[in-house]
Amino acid sequence: MLEAIRQFIYTYYIHPITHDTGYNPINTITWALLLVLCLFLTFKLLKKLNVEIDEPFIAAVSPYIFVGATLRVMEDAGLFSAPASYLLITPLIYFLLFFCCVAILTISVKLSKSNFIGERFQVSDFRYLVPFGLVGVIWFFINLTILLSKEKIIRPWVLFAVIGISGTILLVIYVIAAKFTVIFITEKLNLAVLAVHLLDVTSSYIGIDLLGYSGKHVMEGIMVKYMGSAAGMYLLKLGILIPVLYLLDTQFDERERELKNLVLLTLLVIGLAPAVRNTLRMVFGI
Repeated sequence: MLEAIRQFIYTYYIHPITHDTGYNPINTITWALLLVLCLFLTFKLLKKLNVEIDEPFIAAVSPYIFVGATLRVMEDAGLFSAPASYLLITPLIYFLLFFCCVAILTISVKLSKSNFIGERFQVSDFRYLVPFGLVGVIWFFINLTILLSKEKIIRPWVLFAVIGISGTILLVIYVIAAKFTVIFITEKLNLAVLAVHLLDVTSSYIGIDLLGYSGKHVMEGIMVKYMGSAAGMYLLKLGILIPVLYLLDTQFDERERELKNLVLLTLLVIGLAPAVRNTLRMVFGI
């Protein structure tokens, strides 16, 4: 029995990380359930720190999504060796970035409540989001600088193709939503969620269909197997996201606005992180 359990854990959880083989139905469901638990714990933690989950907070967190994506590309490029490299493979990289974000945010909040900043820099209303977001921006540019110094840009056109195709589809969706007064789609955060997931799908489509990359997600594999193309992910993503955004818009009232924003932030993370990683990998030919 113990050996069977050990083999199950290694097959479905350990080997996908150590061998970087991607997702399977078992670990996909597990990580999804773990994500829900982490959402609940994160909400409680942010409330304990008296952090308001609003648009400025989401903007301050955004650079760390790019940090995680560039770290993942650095691992893809072989710039880290085992066992350190295991920390940069999904889902461990999400935990790594989560704890780093919490630590940096906590320090920023503590500084904002002290007189240290105000006395030295004459800042009477020190906003904890400023240093929190700035650290993320600096960290991202450090990662990008390392990548540019270690890898050559092979396919610059990929960046423009990903942004151009995604932007065109998003514009069409926005125009249709505005014409038929589908207000929830035209809201800023909802539109941002659609944008990053379109970037994700477009990067996957270009990589799989045009450049010979293989998808590591379960649904990508199913789409490619039965449709012969990753383009079907466009309909799948939009078919899931639009109803989800509608439910968030209609089922959450003003009192639950922060919980709604946290869910939207999560959707931004799981869309933008792979989009940036995929695009950078193709640009650098990794």
